[in-house]
Amino acid sequence: MKRIEAALLPIDDPVLPEGRKELRIVTPGQLRMVAASLKDGSSLAVCMSREEGDMPCYPIATLVDVVDFFQLDDDTLSVVVEGRQRVRVLNTWAAPDGVWMGETLTMTNWPSFPLDNNFSVLGEALRRLYEAQPELGHLYHDPHLEDASWVSQRWLEVLPLVEQEKQRLMGQPDCGKTMQYVLSLILSHQ
Repeated sequence: MKRIEAALLPIDDPVLPEGRKELRIVTPGQLRMVAASLKDGSSLAVCMSREEGDMPCYPIATLVDVVDFFQLDDDTLSVVVEGRQRVRVLNTWAAPDGVWMGETLTMTNWPSFPLDNNFSVLGEALRRLYEAQPELGHLYHDPHLEDASWVSQRWLEVLPLVEQEKQRLMGQPDCGKTMQYVLSLILSHQ
């Protein structure tokens, strides 16, 4: 495990390793940190925003890479980020331009393994969700619907769960509890 200083992008829903999300960059400070990431490899972390507590975000976050960007009609910048590494935010502070910074500690990413028959419905349900709501899956040109870890993390990114529940599942050492949780949700709605 390694300590990394990162600029924090607090948002409502998480981005997990191999996950992608399009973010709108509106403040000069956010623009500065995206430029620094692209220019010199400064670390960016997407975290789940938090209203209460001593930090502006929940502790489990993800280091991300900017994989695409473009200017929007209103002259703001849109960036597509891809999750790379799970981290735990240890402490935070505000930079002079208002950007939240954090000291993070890397966590082991969930290991990849095939989705077995007991959980194959999770991959199929995610495929159907992406077909029904293309805005959720449009950034994935090659979805890994046969990979238990990939499928579990995509479900955590889109399910409307309370933040504490998402954080509890995101903090697990592998995707086992998330697979069981999502399967129980799917089966209870059939």
